[in-house]
Amino acid sequence: MSKAFQVPKNPDEVMKWINSIPMYREDHPYDLSFKSPQEILDVQNSKLQKQMERLEKLSPFYREKFKEWGIDPKSIKTVDDLEKVPLTSKADFMADAGESFKLDMDFDNIMEYILYDVTYTTGTTTGMPSRFYNTTYDMFMLSWMFRVGCKIGYLEPDDILMNLFPFHFIPHIGFYRTWHFAAAAGMTLAFGFTGAPLPGFPHNIHRSMQQAIEDIETKKVNALSGIGSYIRRLIMTAEEQGRDFSRLNKIQALGEPVPQGMRIDMRRRLQNMGAEEVFISNAFGFTEAQTAFQECTELGGAHTGVPEVYFLEVVDEETGKRKPDGKPGLLTITHLDRRGTCLLRYLVGDIVAITHETCPHCGRNDARIIIAVGSTYGTRTKELLKVKGTLINAESMRDAVANTEGVSEYQFIITKERKDDPYSMDLLKLKVGVEKGVDRKKLEAILIDKVQRAVELRPKIEFVEDLSQIFSPDETLKATRVIDERPME
Repeated sequence: MSKAFQVPKNPDEVMKWINSIPMYREDHPYDLSFKSPQEILDVQNSKLQKQMERLEKLSPFYREKFKEWGIDPKSIKTVDDLEKVPLTSKADFMADAGESFKLDMDFDNIMEYILYDVTYTTGTTTGMPSRFYNTTYDMFMLSWMFRVGCKIGYLEPDDILMNLFPFHFIPHIGFYRTWHFAAAAGMTLAFGFTGAPLPGFPHNIHRSMQQAIEDIETKKVNALSGIGSYIRRLIMTAEEQGRDFSRLNKIQALGEPVPQGMRIDMRRRLQNMGAEEVFISNAFGFTEAQTAFQECTELGGAHTGVPEVYFLEVVDEETGKRKPDGKPGLLTITHLDRRGTCLLRYLVGDIVAITHETCPHCGRNDARIIIAVGSTYGTRTKELLKVKGTLINAESMRDAVANTEGVSEYQFIITKERKDDPYSMDLLKLKVGVEKGVDRKKLEAILIDKVQRAVELRPKIEFVEDLSQIFSPDETLKATRVIDERPME
C-alpha cells in the first residue's frame, strides 16, 4: 500500500497541510515568502545594504570593481539600484577558479566566517573547476533554506528519501545538498551511492542501479531525489522487473529539464507498479544558489522560497537592464545575505522568465521562475551546455582533446541514448580521427580521462576513418566541434 498523500490544490489546502506538521507550523511566522510584497521588499533592501558593505570591505573582486566602475557601494540602497551595477560573467568567476569572490575573514565576526564547506561549479578552459565556499553562517542559512524548500515541495519529516545523485570525484551540490536537505526536515535518508569510478582509483566503490532499485522496494522508500533522466531509467528498469514501488509518492527530478511528457511517462510507469498519486517536482537549481527552487504544483513555477537570501533578475544580455515580469532573458543572482562566495548580478547561464505575482496555488509572494517556452523553466545559452544535469563549459572539452597527441580531428555530439526516446538519458559522444600508428585503445583511455577531468562527464569514443565525417573543408569554412542533437523543449 502506498503512503497516503494528496497534493494540496489551493492556498487553503496548502495552509491546512502546513498546519498539520508541527515543525512547519512553528516555522511559519519566520517564512518571509508568505509576507506581503512590501514586507519582502523592505527586508531585501535592508539585507542588500549590509551585503554591499561586506563586498566593499571584504570582497577582493568587487572591491576593485567598484573603483573601476566608479560606483559607491553605499549608493546601492535598494534592489532597484542594482541596475546601476554591471553584470558579473562566468568568465569573471572562472578566471581564478572563484577565489577572488570569497570574502576575506571578518575577525570581528569570526564565527560567521569559518570555512565549513566547498563545492565546485563550471570548469575553466584549463579544465579546473571553480570553487564555491560556504562558511558556518552560510550553512546555517542553507539549513533554513532547505527547511523552506521541503515545505514548498511537500516533503515531510517522516518521509524516507533516497539520494540518487552520483557520488562524484568533484563535489557537487546534487549529492551533498540532498543529504542536508533531508536533515533539515528530519527525513530518513537512504543512499543509492551510484557514480563513475575515480580515474586511477584501483577499484569501483560505487553501488549499482540494481541495488538502488532493491533498496527502494525493501526499505519502503517513498521519495526520490536525483537527476531526472537517471530516475526515469531506474523507474523503467524497475517496471521491467515488476517491482513493488507502491509507496513512492514524491520525486525530486533535478539537474536538467523534466518536461511534462517525461513526468507523465514516469507517473504512468509508477502507477503500473502500484503507486497512487505521485508529485513529480522539477526544481530549478544551480551551484551559485546552493539549492534548488521548488515547485508547489507541477509546472506552476519554481519558488525562490527565501527572498531574504537572494534577489533574482531577468536581464537583457546587451544592456543589463531588467526585463518585465514574464519576459524571457538572462538569469542573474545577487546574494543578499552570504559570507563565503558572494556574487552580485551574476549571470547564471540560463534563459528564464520570472514573476512576482502571488502564486495562485499556494499563496506565496516570493519570486517564481515560470514557464516561458514549452514545459521547462530554463533554456541553455549558446556558450554553456547542460548535459546529464551538469552545466559544462564546452571550451573545457575542446581544450582537453585538441591538446592530445595523436588526435587529428574530433567532434563532440550530445545526443540521447535512444534516439526514439526523447526522455532517455543524455549521451556525450566523441568522434575522433587519429594519426597512423596510434594505439587506439590507449588513446581512448587518455581521452576518456581528460574529458572526465574537464567536464565531469564520461564520453563514448567513436573512431572514424574518413575525416570528412567530422570536418570537410570543401563544405564548410570552420569545423563544428560541438553538436547538440537533443530535441529542444
